[in-house]
Amino acid sequence: MYQRLAERMGLVSKLKYENYFIKDTGFKPMKAGERPFGKFEVPKLHHILGINRGRIEGAITMNCSWMLAGEDPGKMDCHTHPYPEIIGFVGTNPDDLHDLGAEAEIWMDDEKYVLTSSFLVYVPSGLRHCPLIVRNIKRPVFHFDLQITTGDYKSDFS
Repeated sequence: MYQRLAERMGLVSKLKYENYFIKDTGFKPMKAGERPFGKFEVPKLHHILGINRGRIEGAITMNCSWMLAGEDPGKMDCHTHPYPEIIGFVGTNPDDLHDLGAEAEIWMDDEKYVLTSSFLVYVPSGLRHCPLIVRNIKRPVFHFDLQITTGDYKSDFS
């Protein structure tokens, strides 16, 4: 009880598990025209949260972003990872929770998929995936990618 009172009064600087709560992306914003992976194109997203082992020892890598209505985020070029990945897109239509509010085109090896409903896709280790293009964004779309590794982010364009 006294611990919580001291915390509320600002007398305690840090809680035991405070560092496990992530409230930002963990990386600096990109400058106009900057490409983090050299010649490879990555989408222009509104990154809000990010976690990886550089921030918390033993953590997997996850990034969370928004795509806003009317924007053209560009595309993610084709690539592979030496570990599995989960990619998710969630629409924000309160009248139809499955409606993506956009059209997502994603390639898995040589197969093209076009989705207009919220989805998750599991990408096995080593599988070439993308390009990924999101178009016709009518309402905000929440996007995340989860790299299932406790090592550094790796792809054939990193």
